[in-house]
Amino acid sequence: MKREKGGSKREKFLKKAKESVQESLRSRDMVLSGVTKTIDETQRVINQLTERFEAWYDVYFPELKIEDRKQYVEVAIYLDREKIGVENLASIAGRKKAEAIANAAGKSLGAQLNKKDIEEIKLLGKRIISLYSLIEELEKYQKELAEEIAPNISDLAGADIAAKLIAHAGSLDRLAKMPSSTIQVIGAEKALFKHLKNKKIKPPKHGIIFQHAKISSSPKAVRGKIARALANKLATAAKADAFTGHDIGDSLKKDLDARLAKIMGEYERKKKVKVQ
Repeated sequence: MKREKGGSKREKFLKKAKESVQESLRSRDMVLSGVTKTIDETQRVINQLTERFEAWYDVYFPELKIEDRKQYVEVAIYLDREKIGVENLASIAGRKKAEAIANAAGKSLGAQLNKKDIEEIKLLGKRIISLYSLIEELEKYQKELAEEIAPNISDLAGADIAAKLIAHAGSLDRLAKMPSSTIQVIGAEKALFKHLKNKKIKPPKHGIIFQHAKISSSPKAVRGKIARALANKLATAAKADAFTGHDIGDSLKKDLDARLAKIMGEYERKKKVKVQ
């Protein structure tokens, strides 16, 4: 009887310890989810403010055209249409672009705004750039958290994708309990609902995991197969991170690389047959 009581106490102790660890992890992945969602929200705010900024600055210098939105704001903050320092501008936009901007500024059809107007426009630009800096800081923190909470997923797919999958699922525990087919399309819910409403619309082949270079840089014809292969390994990685804590990232990557090599080999062979 004594042994049974001792064994029972030990089991209770281990159970309590396990619950304590799981609770700690849950609180940490809630922090990770919060950071990831804050990054997404901040990016949306940046996009909206930059649209307003571009429309506002367009009144002053409509000829300024730069695809990179952050660089556009940086140039606009620095720029004085009346006296452009090409050397300093080149450090932001490159020599060729700086010379083109200087040339356009001399012929600009933009309005002659007063000093106060220009200062207010540039003040908004500085606030936008500060938000970019905030995102950079948050992304570093997100990476640290993701690698701590989900080392296997981070190793396999990168910390950014790991964080987004956990945030979308709600927790690491929930993600670990999802089948690979669900993990494959996390983030593509709208496309999935459209397919369910109208079977003529093809179901999505990937969601968040499309950001993985192995999928996004591959030919369209094999993206679905690669997404399935990655999702299968991510499902295993999530279970290891949530329940066992075993370090299996390297072995999962080797298995995935072997599977991807096979997929690409089959694709190349079929392509050659079609050419012949």
